[in-house]
Amino acid sequence: MRLIKCRSVVIASVIMTVSLYSCTVNDDGSQNSGNKQKEKVVTIANPPSQLAQLMRYMDERLIEIEVASEQSDDWPNLKFNFPDISEQEPTRESMLSDAVFEHSVSFQKISEEYNTAPSKEGFDKIVQECLACHYRSCPGPIVRIKKHLD
Repeated sequence: MRLIKCRSVVIASVIMTVSLYSCTVNDDGSQNSGNKQKEKVVTIANPPSQLAQLMRYMDERLIEIEVASEQSDDWPNLKFNFPDISEQEPTRESMLSDAVFEHSVSFQKISEEYNTAPSKEGFDKIVQECLACHYRSCPGPIVRIKKHLD
């Protein structure tokens, strides 16, 4: 009887040890410090389309302009020159809808006006035109675009 009790205690101890250890080891075998949150890794199977890449460059340029404006009392004389959106290869053909073509023309005009006389107002018009197009055609990046507004 005493031998059975001893074995039960040993087995229970082993189970507890394994359970506790598994809580401190990540899926990749590394130790979990308890303070770190799991990092989410996103893998993109295909390279971005011309249109997707252009949108990323535009977002980066908006950020550059914002940073430069924060570092100066005057609005930066940074241009916003990009190829025509409607001429870019989309991820899916259906993305180049009539709405995109309409906004592409409007966007070119707003960008030209901004480049003639860069200003906060012109910057906001660019961002608003981005939002107007994305509300009608591709809502995914709306939250990201809105971050460019005050």
